[in-house]
Amino acid sequence: MLRLLPMRMRRVLGLLLVAATVGAIPPPEQRKPFPSVSLRDRQGQLRPLVELLGEVTVLNFWATWCGPCRHELPELERLQAEFKGSPLKVLAINVDSPRAAVEAFIANTDLLLPVYFMDAKTQSSLGIDKIPFTVLLDGEGRVVRVYPGYSKEGMHDLKEQVGVLLGQRGGRKGT
Repeated sequence: MLRLLPMRMRRVLGLLLVAATVGAIPPPEQRKPFPSVSLRDRQGQLRPLVELLGEVTVLNFWATWCGPCRHELPELERLQAEFKGSPLKVLAINVDSPRAAVEAFIANTDLLLPVYFMDAKTQSSLGIDKIPFTVLLDGEGRVVRVYPGYSKEGMHDLKEQVGVLLGQRGGRKGT
């Protein structure tokens, strides 16, 4: 059945099938590397994603007009704060808005996460057609889990999996 789908969708579905398994984190040899892409930073500089990795990384694809994104971004900031001092990066990747609208959004919400921009062509090549869309990467840039859309259960699982990847018992700092 996967052969009938376009190549980009097969790639993303392959990531989903490996990464979205409920339960234990897949072993490293079963994790697929996140595709090589470039993002623009807030100053307009093009940055290869690989330069931003090297730690446990959460990639959150969002838009200013997205209601669920507005709920998820503060939770991701709390996740970053909860694991402060650990090798965790949370990157907020805007997929739709002009830079001025994003800057206004950041100012109005006091968003503290590092914000990057992805163009529609790159987003489409990754097969990301739903936002928010969150991807958890290990320290080698391999996909551990994907979270299409927003749910409290997904956010709880993300926190637990981050804790496991960081080697903290029970998935939470101090527990």
